[in-house]
Amino acid sequence: MSEKIGLRRIVLGGLIAALASTQIFFSSGSVLADSTTLRVGFPVAAATGGYPFGRDDGGGLRFAFYDGLTQFTPTGELLPALAASWQNETPTTWVFKLKEGVVFSNGEPFNADIVVATLAELYNPDVLHPKKSDMGPISEYRARDPYTVEITTSEPDPLIPKRMAQLPMIEPKAWAALGKDGYARTPVGTGPYTIESWGANNTKPVLVVAETSWRKVKHIKRVEMTIIPDPGTRVGGLLSEELDMAISIASDDIAMLEANDVTIRMTTNPSILSIALRTVRPDDSPIKDARVRQALNYAVDKQSIADFILGGTVRVAHQPSAPELIGYNPDAEPFDYNPEKAKQLLAEAGYPDGFSLKFAVYGGVLPGDTLIFQKIAQDLAAIGIQVELRQISFPDYVRRLFNAAWDDIDGFSIGWLNMQLWDPQKSFEQFSCMYTAPFYCDEGMMPLLESARTEMDPGKREAMLKDIVLRFRDEAAALWLVDFAGANGLQPSYEVGQFRLDGSVFEQIGYVGD
Repeated sequence: MSEKIGLRRIVLGGLIAALASTQIFFSSGSVLADSTTLRVGFPVAAATGGYPFGRDDGGGLRFAFYDGLTQFTPTGELLPALAASWQNETPTTWVFKLKEGVVFSNGEPFNADIVVATLAELYNPDVLHPKKSDMGPISEYRARDPYTVEITTSEPDPLIPKRMAQLPMIEPKAWAALGKDGYARTPVGTGPYTIESWGANNTKPVLVVAETSWRKVKHIKRVEMTIIPDPGTRVGGLLSEELDMAISIASDDIAMLEANDVTIRMTTNPSILSIALRTVRPDDSPIKDARVRQALNYAVDKQSIADFILGGTVRVAHQPSAPELIGYNPDAEPFDYNPEKAKQLLAEAGYPDGFSLKFAVYGGVLPGDTLIFQKIAQDLAAIGIQVELRQISFPDYVRRLFNAAWDDIDGFSIGWLNMQLWDPQKSFEQFSCMYTAPFYCDEGMMPLLESARTEMDPGKREAMLKDIVLRFRDEAAALWLVDFAGANGLQPSYEVGQFRLDGSVFEQIGYVGD
């Protein structure tokens, strides 16, 4: 223990000046905080505050305020939330039985009329709520009785129960009184916390316990968050004990933090980092040839990326579905690092001397992702493919992605985002002809994708998804890299079972003392 204390003093001595120069001021003025208060360093702010119908994660806060009808565990199991149970009566009819006795933070009761009102607002033709595009083909909704809701879809959709985990229930009277913007500033939900204040530009949100919530708080009655974009400063906050928890720790800092008695907990995430390869284009680009795309996958040493750049915190990816998900296909042959095979494939495709590519990338998806992109360029250069990396901002990336405005860019960094529904269907559709701004299109795969989208038999659907995975793998639809993962730091005085994708389930955190 004395060695750890000595190391901590050495590290802290080097951090004092850095912390002073960052202009970051943590929520508590004292290192000794009330044990019922949790001080959290989070990398990004809730850009839209507590707005319930946005597509972003609300800065990790949305489901501290709200609940859906269903909920995911940190490992992706779907459980009841505001709905006690659900049933698929017909291929297009779902019936949800609701929990009784649930109330909002303003005291109003939750019932079937609330669900109907929430869906009516989501589909309000006069307001464009981004979350609407995530909710599938819902066409009708009605209350059968005070605690039973019927939801009808325009076509069969096996994912409706999972989609309902992503839709926060709103309190209609407060929504009508406050309006969209007012509700975002003072969210009224059934979750365990309410907002006390947001701070300038939502950078210092403070949550306080909602005593009326059905999700009872184990220990933490107050959450003081500080938005700290710089990962090094979040690490400094843990070492100086100005923070009790820090979300998203760089792999390089894990060993040092553990040596200083900080607990590291990993966040499960079934999404996959990749380079999308643009085949929807008017020219005769080499990447239109599947053999070339396969060569790119064989040429990159993904295991080195996982082991050395990301510190062994992630798995290498060879297909667009993670092992935790339906559709993962263990029979899909991996793209093991094999530069000689990559060169052979390039020669077979007619490019023995290689060619040049332009990749647009943005940082911040994973710790160390800038190094990942540089490693890709280095490995591809070894087989004769010269890659120009173009760093772009996230807003520019979103603009290009939604409008197919890629100009002369051949590929771009992208995630197969499987975490929202813990199902690969949405990411499969994005890498297909059915995407609103397609960049990769395999016409031969479309009948299978269309069938899987509406297949209600779980066994048949799983078989279809496995076939889709094999098709994606054989066609090398992308340059797959690694699974997403997140490391989070926690002071030893606190314990939490499992971290969620959006940070942690604050109400489940316990205090165990010094």
